[in-house]
Amino acid sequence: MTTTDVPDYYAEFGIGTGDSAEEIGRKLDREHRSWAGKASKAPTSDKRREAEDKVRRVLEARKALTDPSARALYDQRLARSRKKAPEPREPRAPRPAPGGTVRDWVGIAERNIADGDLQAAEYELRQAVHHDDRNAYAWRLLGAVHQDLGAYQDALQEHRRALQLAPDDAANHVLIGNVHTALGDHHTALTWYMKADELSPGDLATELAIGDGLYASSRFDEALTWYEKALAHSPGHTGLRDQISRIWSLRAEGAMITHPVSRRLVVASEEAARRILHCVDQGLAVRPADPDLVGRLEFYRGLAAESLGKTWRWHKSMLWVLVPAAVAPLTPARPYVVFVALAALALVAWIGFRPRWWHTRASLPRNLLTPPQQSWSRA
Repeated sequence: MTTTDVPDYYAEFGIGTGDSAEEIGRKLDREHRSWAGKASKAPTSDKRREAEDKVRRVLEARKALTDPSARALYDQRLARSRKKAPEPREPRAPRPAPGGTVRDWVGIAERNIADGDLQAAEYELRQAVHHDDRNAYAWRLLGAVHQDLGAYQDALQEHRRALQLAPDDAANHVLIGNVHTALGDHHTALTWYMKADELSPGDLATELAIGDGLYASSRFDEALTWYEKALAHSPGHTGLRDQISRIWSLRAEGAMITHPVSRRLVVASEEAARRILHCVDQGLAVRPADPDLVGRLEFYRGLAAESLGKTWRWHKSMLWVLVPAAVAPLTPARPYVVFVALAALALVAWIGFRPRWWHTRASLPRNLLTPPQQSWSRA
């Protein structure tokens, strides 16, 4: 809903004038996720453009309403615009189509989908492609309906038929990728997502699909690149910020080792501790909303910081120092006994006073003493 020259974001997105910036942010996040998903599954190019325009308006609303000064200015402009808004005109009645009426199979199917009646939509779309088997978006929409119904093989056939008729349709490539994702074939899905990005670069829904496909394939470094690219287009996307933070959490975890006795994660080198602290800082910098994720990152920060502190522990290597101290009193050189004993104790104290990661490393078997990045290399 808009006035003459200023869009009314309050009415358009169901925002109360008394809502706080945090409440507005949450509502706009929900709107963003909803419309970004609709853009990737849009049955027609018009519907896709409508959803993409809605995503753009959500981002504009965030800029106008979440910053106090920007919101105050926006409210003033909206109030002035409302005062001079003209009375709404009566809508004109549509002209009858010449030559009689023809059933709009696709239009009826779209309304059925909006109402959640997929079975009725399937019937209408089957009729649509029966009467016009060259209708690419009817085939694509039928494939999307079958995908939602779990008939993935039928969906693939219909999407491929649409692809033959419209080979440059990026949305259809995304839908084919979604089918392969649902079937667990993330490698094939990524191929389709990447092709969609080539056909329509910069699309948020496609970038998210690529990032999710790479993440599901455990290719976390590449996923992070695509997620960060998507975040540049949608900085307020809560789920996206959580996903980026989750990857940094995995990086921090990959720098640690699971202790064979306690089965707990431990830090076994200074390099690993520094890397963990860096990953935690990066993970928290995107402001994740998931409290469990934030708690995990803070826990990893505590482990790394603690590992850099020094403490004293006993080690078997100290025995060779204590043996001379024990033998010295038995020798005739009595004047040197006290000196030897004190020197031995000082040496034992010096040997045992080390960073905690050093003591941890000394307690681990050699086969676990791998470079800190090895655990992350699986990503």
